[in-house]
Amino acid sequence: MLPENWDAMRVFCAAASQWRMGPSGHRVGLDYAAVRVVADVLGVALEAVFGRIQAMEAQALECWDAAT
Repeated sequence: MLPENWDAMRVFCAAASQWRMGPSGHRVGLDYAAVRVVADVLGVALEAVFGRIQAMEAQALECWDAAT
């Protein structure tokens, strides 16, 4: 992993249980309020890694959508 992605990965993994679910029971995205709390707890400036977290979120959603 590239060093510049480490903090984003730490936050993404620590927020793994913070997915919002749609009415049909599928994931629709991360709960960004919870992601902010996770970043704060880890001492990571969310503004510095938010784009990377969104990229991982999009890829995870794409994988889950492909699996259903």
